[in-house]
Amino acid sequence: MIAETIPQIRAMGTQEKFQLAAELWQDVLQHEDEVQDPPGIAAMLEDRLARYRSGEVTGRSWEEVRASIQRRD
Repeated sequence: MIAETIPQIRAMGTQEKFQLAAELWQDVLQHEDEVQDPPGIAAMLEDRLARYRSGEVTGRSWEEVRASIQRRD
């Protein structure tokens, strides 16, 4: 795990970790042509989309997702 390699990450506060994740994601997006999708990810996403479109599963609003994430802190 990266946090074991870089112990300073464990000492960071939640907001700092969030900022680090955002900065890392922006860096990844600048080099996304170098990133290979994990095997099977496209099939999994297609399956989830098909299940959503068929009504088998429903989505949640951003507000619901955010509240769920914030409750985990």
